[in-house]
Amino acid sequence: MQLWRNLLFSQWLMAETLNDNKKGKGKNSYVNPLVIVLFAGIVIGFYGVYKVYKGYESQNWPTTEGKIIVSRISGAKRTIGRRVFIKYEYFVKGNRYVSSQISYTLIIGDYSSSLEILREYPEGSKVTVYYNPDNSMDAVLKTEISGQISWIFILSVLAVILGLRGLKWQQRF
Repeated sequence: MQLWRNLLFSQWLMAETLNDNKKGKGKNSYVNPLVIVLFAGIVIGFYGVYKVYKGYESQNWPTTEGKIIVSRISGAKRTIGRRVFIKYEYFVKGNRYVSSQISYTLIIGDYSSSLEILREYPEGSKVTVYYNPDNSMDAVLKTEISGQISWIFILSVLAVILGLRGLKWQQRF
C-alpha cells in the first residue's frame, strides 16, 4: 500500500506542478486524474504479477536454517497502520544475512492474522529460510502463493476500468 500512496502523491504533485507552470494556457494544462487512475491500475497490476512470479520462483530456492531475532506488531491494536515485523538471520556459505521478508504474496490486513504470524514465528525460534541462489540477500520464510494477492489484481482491474470508462465518458462532453 505504501507503493500505492507514493504513486498517487507523486502523480498529484506532478499535476499541481503542471498546473502552476501552465496557468491560463488552455484546458489541457493539467494531468487528467483519470489518466492517473488508469496508470496506477496498470502499475499495480504489474506489481502483482511481479509478486506472484517471485512467489513461484521462491518455491524452488534452496533452504537454510535461520533464527527469528525480532517478532512484533508495530502500531496500536485498532490502528490501520499496524504491521507485523519479523526479522530473521540466516547463513549462506558462511556469510550472515538478515531479512524481514515473510513471503512475496502474503498480505496481512487484520490484527488476528498478525497475531497468527507472531505465534508462528516467535522471537528466538529456528526457522527454514528459502533464499535466492543468485542473490543470497533475497529470502523468504513462506513460499506458498497466498490467495490474498488476488486483492492486488482486483484493485488493478477496478482502477483500469474506472480510468478507461471515465476517459470514454469525458470524451462525450
